[in-house]
Amino acid sequence: MNRTLTGWIALLALGLLCGASACTSRMLPLPPPNVDSVGPPNAQGLVLIQGSARENASIGIVNDRTRTGVIVSSEEVGCSSTCAFEATVEARAGDQLRVWQFFETSSMREVQVPE
Repeated sequence: MNRTLTGWIALLALGLLCGASACTSRMLPLPPPNVDSVGPPNAQGLVLIQGSARENASIGIVNDRTRTGVIVSSEEVGCSSTCAFEATVEARAGDQLRVWQFFETSSMREVQVPE
């Protein structure tokens, strides 16, 4: 068998392997959550973001200007892919906010706050 054909077969096998594992992965990329409203900044400089996401998903919101943000969770049960979430983040008028959702990540660490 020539090297080119062997290379193509190896590439095809790798693609099939990656494709098969992606179908069962619990970390598939999710579409961004729906953002229903973004309010203007209040007296404290906070903006209220409301929307819907996957049931029990974590929603991250980052202000590109300040490089700060929050992570909140959507409702936990009985709402499927239209679960409400609400978050506040520091922002000024005109700031760009990035909003995404993630679900069941396995690369986390739990730590306890000392007394």
